Amino acid sequence: MTPDPTVADQLRAQIEATADKDFSTETIELRIAASLVETGRFCGQLNEDELARVIRNVVYSRFSQQKIGGRNLGLVHNVPVTKVELINSEARVNFLVHIHSPIVAFLRFRYVLINDPLSTFKRLRMKKGTLSIKKDTRRFDLKAKAALSVFDVEGIALKELTDLADIIKVTLCDQMNGHGINGNLSEIQLEIEERFVGVSMEGRFQFSDRKTTEQPNNRIAG
Repeated sequence: MTPDPTVADQLRAQIEATADKDFSTETIELRIAASLVETGRFCGQLNEDELARVIRNVVYSRFSQQKIGGRNLGLVHNVPVTKVELINSEARVNFLVHIHSPIVAFLRFRYVLINDPLSTFKRLRMKKGTLSIKKDTRRFDLKAKAALSVFDVEGIALKELTDLADIIKVTLCDQMNGHGINGNLSEIQLEIEERFVGVSMEGRFQFSDRKTTEQPNNRIAG
């Protein structure tokens, strides 16, 4: 049994309100925005907690956008646990997705991100053989088991959650709009360092209420 539309909407709103408080990336976004508006570039670092927050919000957004047969699934879901450990130039990622509606299921993801030595720019990729997904449903919930069999959970992880540079490039502009800042990213690079992920970006951004001005188009070194 799943919540009726009214209850589902209330639950989704409650989940998102809690996430805004507990998993907010606003501080990170504003730090990046200030640099992009001022110079057209941002160079900085994300620690384990900041990277976990970014991944958590990316995961939540990606599940929200899932479709089957061209129809939005309208999932009511949460990502209550996200953990990232930066060890030996690897990012060990572990998160839990709790689907509340239209089915009830728990999806536990584990994988390792590493620097991609074959990429022209600094990029991260999934380390071969590290992806593990555990799917749990209620014991006799045949509907949920059947739904998960056609829901391409592995595809989400392999195609949509591993290239963080492309994902951040797509999603960051929308997040900036929420802060009254418009623009486009022309490049983003990520590199796992000792206990941080180095981030380099370039783009042209401006406050929405300001006259358009050209920002310097500086290439990112390395």
